[in-house]
Amino acid sequence: MFRQIRLIAKFTIIESLRNRLLWLSLLVVVIGFVLVEFVGDFAITEHRVTQVTILAAFLRISAVVGVTLFVVASTMRELQDKTLEMVLAMSIQRSSYYFGKLLGFIQVALITGGVYSLLLLLYADPEQVLIWSLSLVLELSLVVALGLLMMFSFQQIPSALAGVLVIYIAARSTAAILLMANSPITAHNSLGQKFIDVFVTALNWVLPNLQAFARSEWLAYNTASWAELWPLLLQTLIFLGLLISVSLFDFYRKNF
Repeated sequence: MFRQIRLIAKFTIIESLRNRLLWLSLLVVVIGFVLVEFVGDFAITEHRVTQVTILAAFLRISAVVGVTLFVVASTMRELQDKTLEMVLAMSIQRSSYYFGKLLGFIQVALITGGVYSLLLLLYADPEQVLIWSLSLVLELSLVVALGLLMMFSFQQIPSALAGVLVIYIAARSTAAILLMANSPITAHNSLGQKFIDVFVTALNWVLPNLQAFARSEWLAYNTASWAELWPLLLQTLIFLGLLISVSLFDFYRKNF
């Protein structure tokens, strides 16, 4: 079983290289460098802080979008050209196939995060960059698992992409929405306000707090510490386990 998982993960990484994902990551790095240097020329004060904040946000968004597109497109290609059916026709368990793809995609996310970190080393402290990069990999691991779940559920690229992006944006914004709901500018106790409070609170428990991952202020003000990673790792393991369980349940009940 473990040999099958490693083999599938290996071919997933090879596929990413054939699809020029590494070259795309290098192109993003070049674009990010040009963008941050251009923006930095207009910064009157806190030149480095402005540059590293914008660069970190740009790289994080690029990583999420790039990894999501690769996961969804790769899985859809295997569904369309019957590769998945051929693999499952052999003596390979569905769980082995799933964990192999998951491991391969996470390794691709690790490579992507490593490439992006090289550019950040020009503008931020190396230790802060390392902490930020590990946090980004944890975030991308959740995105990978979510992408597989959406793809197996909808089996259509537009629906899967929309599902991943909507949930990702909600997970990134839930903490801020909860703060605004609990501290409105104009206090009122209407039925609609109570419903929103309950809904946002429930959403905050269901979704991971992605706002705590890969924070730009870590790089800008050197505020990150290694202790920051432990709550993020725990949160990642909990939600990753949940996503894996739902994905396997949906994967096993489908007929290919």
